[in-house]
Amino acid sequence: MKTIVPNPQPIHLDESELNGIFSENQFIFIGSSTDVFASDVPSEWITAILDFCVEATSHQNGIKTRFLLQTKNPARILGFTDHPLFKSGQAVACTTIETNRHYSETMNNAPTPKERAEAMSMIAERGIKTYVTIEPIMDFDLDELVSLVKMCTPEQVNIGANSVRSIKIPEPTKGNILIDLIQHLLCFTQVKVKKNLDGDKLTRMLIRRLKRNYSYDKRD
Repeated sequence: MKTIVPNPQPIHLDESELNGIFSENQFIFIGSSTDVFASDVPSEWITAILDFCVEATSHQNGIKTRFLLQTKNPARILGFTDHPLFKSGQAVACTTIETNRHYSETMNNAPTPKERAEAMSMIAERGIKTYVTIEPIMDFDLDELVSLVKMCTPEQVNIGANSVRSIKIPEPTKGNILIDLIQHLLCFTQVKVKKNLDGDKLTRMLIRRLKRNYSYDKRD
């Protein structure tokens, strides 16, 4: 659902998108082309979006639709956690943690990965489900990145590569370092690897590592 037009045009709330109803037990990504909780988005627009999600699912008697709200500014979510959409458990907060490092030329004025993780930790403490995306993944320090992601208490972590090749970012070496990351994350959450990271190859590598390092006693 598109709600806000990003710069260079002035942002505006496209109210024509706030219509319709949803069937039960869906999982919908709100504002997939923008950041609903960016600092320049008026609070009343955010409230209007959350209100619409509540109204559009008010008829549901079974498993209610959930909504994924992804932002690089999760601290702002903390001002909306008393909204009925969050109180009902229908809102899932998600942030991007591409790396544990702060690459200022790429991240511009976005909060640092540490600041995002700290805000997500407070969100999770309020009983709100959380997700993390490591996309586009940048060069990282394993223990530090795993620690930041773990702070968020995510029920799922998505990992993906840079899909805009015209934008150059410091990318990690593919192979063992990614297997190390996935293996550590699997200790506390689900992991989904995007196709652009060659998930099939990484899965085969992970299985080979597990077989090499794991054994069990077959005797009674």
